[in-house]
Amino acid sequence: MTAERQPRVRTWRRSLRALAPSGRARAASVGAEASDGAEMDAPVRVLSSPGPAATGWRLDAGPLTPPRPLRPRQGRVGDCWVIAPMLAIHETDPRRLPSLLSAEDDGTVTVRLPAVDAPIRVDRQMPVAASGTFVAARRDGANPGWVGVLEKAVAAHVAGGYTALQRGVARFGLELLLGLRVRTLLRLPSAAQILAWRQEGRAITASTHPLSSLLPTTHGPLPRSHVYAVVGADAVSGHVRLRDPTRPERVLVVDARTFGRGFLSVDVTPPLR
Repeated sequence: MTAERQPRVRTWRRSLRALAPSGRARAASVGAEASDGAEMDAPVRVLSSPGPAATGWRLDAGPLTPPRPLRPRQGRVGDCWVIAPMLAIHETDPRRLPSLLSAEDDGTVTVRLPAVDAPIRVDRQMPVAASGTFVAARRDGANPGWVGVLEKAVAAHVAGGYTALQRGVARFGLELLLGLRVRTLLRLPSAAQILAWRQEGRAITASTHPLSSLLPTTHGPLPRSHVYAVVGADAVSGHVRLRDPTRPERVLVVDARTFGRGFLSVDVTPPLR
């Protein structure tokens, strides 16, 4: 889209419309070598930098897709637009995202992002701090596993590295992970509507805006320009239940007023089950 065709940005909602046009997430080929039925011909995508807060790489030797489906947890990469959609999908269909991965005999992993034309192969070298601890996304309370590999594949496809992965919108993250059309609502839904969507098996995310930090909650001020997974609601009280990808084990409950004032938009998928 050329600069002349972009809408004038006067509000946060117009900014969101400019950043999240309608349609599917973009598709791309991982290389001329890749072809249908020949996934191992796809080159291994090597990221040149481990990204922010990282000083090097370390092999993740833990389980890739163990039977217990722990929640995705965001690390010190500012890619909530990727991890919150992962978390929202996990809360709806926990086996869906791990099924996108296939371990290869050479230690690499083939990732089939539904919105991408060809498979992406990445290794399991994950970003670490100087202490050797993993700093990117991981399974909550465990090793990076499928969450870290999926994040690395998204970084390779979208940005070529972790640093540039820190800018994006949740709708694109959902479409990239699902290959489905996703609705962005700038008029926030009621708790009753959220509850109905959850009962239909839809994944939902909600995004805050630059002034959200002025609003207090039981977990402290809402982080600005951040994405949450919406996991439920109470149609009687109007309360909305959310999970923060940086602390996915906790459920944040906000009243209708806080939800309406603190969040900019909601993204909702088709039914996933």
